[in-house]
Amino acid sequence: RFFSDDLNNNNNYKTLEEGTILIKPDTSTRFFSDDLQHGLCIYLGLAELLGFDLERDMKVTLYVVRRLQRWMGKEFVLPDSRDDHHANANGKGAGKVKLVAHAKDVAETSAPQAFGVETIGDLKRFLELDVFGERRTERAEGCLMQSGLISKL
Repeated sequence: RFFSDDLNNNNNYKTLEEGTILIKPDTSTRFFSDDLQHGLCIYLGLAELLGFDLERDMKVTLYVVRRLQRWMGKEFVLPDSRDDHHANANGKGAGKVKLVAHAKDVAETSAPQAFGVETIGDLKRFLELDVFGERRTERAEGCLMQSGLISKL
């Protein structure tokens, strides 16, 4: 039994006549279901918020996400910012196209834009939330007001 026999009998592989092996990825693996949406997309979302030019500054990460999302049939980032037709079709043609914020499946990621975070101010407010839904500042002020320190001032 040869390795090539296994490849030819598996629907995820196809060997071309010149010997090139085409591999169909298994998009149900953890790499596709977790690492992409809850890893790389966070980096791209934060970079977009901070004003980076993703096409220039995060070219490799953007390429990887675009390639993998195509295999998954998803749109976590816009396919190509130079595709003005795509931007206009989404009603986002005016102004700067945001590759993460304007993607149709961004809500399936953990990018800040999936939580309605569109500005650095939004990000600061979002990060101030604690796990119990309280704001740290308000909680700290409440503790101070109840402490003996404030009553002595």
